[in-house]
Amino acid sequence: MKTRVLVAALLALLLFGSEGAEKPLVSAYYYPWYDADGRHWKEGFPARGTDGAPALGEYSSRSEEIIRQHISWSKEFGISNWICSWWGPDSWENQTLREHILPALNGGSPPLTFCILYESQGLLELNKNEQIDFNAEKTERFAGHFTFLAKNYFDHPAYLRIDGKPVVYLYLSRTYSGEWEKALLRAREVVAAMGATLYLVGDEVYWGQPDRHRIRSLDAITSYNMHGPLPFASLQDWREFVDECGKVYREYREAAVAERVDFIPGVMPGFNSGGRHYTIPREIRDGAVGDSLFSAMLRMSEPFLRSRRPRLDITSFNEWHEGTQIEPSHRGDVGENGGAALRQWLAKRTR
Repeated sequence: MKTRVLVAALLALLLFGSEGAEKPLVSAYYYPWYDADGRHWKEGFPARGTDGAPALGEYSSRSEEIIRQHISWSKEFGISNWICSWWGPDSWENQTLREHILPALNGGSPPLTFCILYESQGLLELNKNEQIDFNAEKTERFAGHFTFLAKNYFDHPAYLRIDGKPVVYLYLSRTYSGEWEKALLRAREVVAAMGATLYLVGDEVYWGQPDRHRIRSLDAITSYNMHGPLPFASLQDWREFVDECGKVYREYREAAVAERVDFIPGVMPGFNSGGRHYTIPREIRDGAVGDSLFSAMLRMSEPFLRSRRPRLDITSFNEWHEGTQIEPSHRGDVGENGGAALRQWLAKRTR
């Protein structure tokens, strides 16, 4: 037993280093799918028609002014990287990224980088068992997408690299089944043939037991959204939810350490899908200040940032449909949208 504990401790030191207050690389999921004609906005979002709606109105993701403001806010809050939602070579989002957002990211000090969020559910479809079942056709489709990404994104000067490797996030990787190992290998092969080595971040961290087999096939694991078990729906004090998230994170980090894979904690300011699921309020309990849940999630992430390269993922910058955004609203108080809470937390860590 003592030997096993010592080995685990040495592995943790090797992978994560010693404790420290180094500023983490903060990434936020970014959605380039809106347009001023109502594209995506008309699908509805909980804050629509209230003072919680976007301060910039129902904007176009292709507006130079909007993009500049989003970059400015991100830097002000302490966000260094956007994880950009990508829906395939022929998608509206792909055109928006390549023709409108990427030119704006090419420069500036401090720089803002970006990487791709591969939208597995939309690009590969879930089956009736809520799984993405890889077969030969889906494996080649997946590989083709990565060929496109390598040709059109990875060489951009603002593209995020870890250890020189272009980073791609795999949404809902925990649902991969069938020939998923072959699919990941094919993606790595096609990118390697073009002179790069992939760094794959899996959306693996969730309620339930870690799948170490899949974890070891990745370079890092994170959580996109910890909304889950129904018993949480009746909570009046959401500190219990935050505490339980911390327990899950500890278990997944242990699995990641054992498999020599990076662990990236994910945090969010709340969740509200307009009645499709139960709501996780931004106030951690009645009478608490706005975005107190976000502040609690940030504090919960602290033990997982004691690493040789600390990183934190935020869901999200501007996913208004699920109420996870930290983009400012009409309330006029940046603190109501998470930005001030993030900035203040980062300032305290690096004093």
